[in-house]
Order: sequence, then C-alpha cells, then structure tokens
Amino acid sequence: MEKRGRRSFLEIATAFIGGILGLAAGIPLIGFAISPAFKKGESKWVDLGLADRLKNSRFKKVDYTFTAKDGWVKATKKRSVYVTDTGNGKWSVFSRTCSHLGCLVRWDEQKESFLCPCHGAIFDKTGAVIAGPPPEPLQKLETKVEAGILYVKET
Repeated sequence: MEKRGRRSFLEIATAFIGGILGLAAGIPLIGFAISPAFKKGESKWVDLGLADRLKNSRFKKVDYTFTAKDGWVKATKKRSVYVTDTGNGKWSVFSRTCSHLGCLVRWDEQKESFLCPCHGAIFDKTGAVIAGPPPEPLQKLETKVEAGILYVKET
C-alpha cells in the first residue's frame, strides 16, 4: 500500500511541475503572438514631392503611397490629400477622408468648399464642418520641408 502512495505522489508531483513549466513557457509565447494587435500604429513622414512643384498651389490633389505595418502585415497603402501653399514655406494639407463614414471628399472651387458625395457633408476651406452629419472637421496633417521636398506625417 505504501509503494502505491509514493507512486501516486510522484505522478501528481511530476504532472504539477510539468504544468508549471508549460505555463511558464506558454505565457511569453502567447504574449508574443498577440502583442502586435495592441501596438499603436507608427507615424512616419511621407514624401509628397518637390515643394517648388507645389508652390502657389491652392487645394491641389496629391496622390501618394506608403508602406504601413498593421500587426504582422506590411501593406502598401494609397492615399490622397489636398495641398495649399499658405506662403513663407508653410503648407496646409487636408486628408480627403470624410470624418463621417470615410468617403472621399472633393474640393469645389466655385463653392470654395470640400464636398462629400455620399451624405451631403460640406467642409469649409479650413476643414470645419459647415453642413451634414460629420462629427469632426477634416483631418489636417502635419507637414515639413526638408531639402526642398514636402513631407506629410502619416499615421
């Protein structure tokens, strides 16, 4: 009877120690696998082109591409913005994405407004909401000029 008791104890102790070791190895592996889902997206500066080429522009649509990392996946994304030369080396750059449902807005020169074709949203030349359902103004992007090239900060 005594031998059976020791054998059972050793079986239980071995299983317990094995479980603890498995758990100790498993927690970091699980964290490594799911951590990219909780990381904030990186912001990066994206080349919009030569600043001289965009000089004196007024709400000129500029298309660009960049590589973004989303979790484990790297993807090439295409975006477009409206660029305005405000003078003295300063630039005003607005995203074309409507803050309501993500439709692409267009600049209407006659109305001097950004118009969203889907839901009747209207934004003024500063990106502020004039009419329609958008909860926020158009996103104004941060810019810089280095070596004669205009960059926009993409998140």
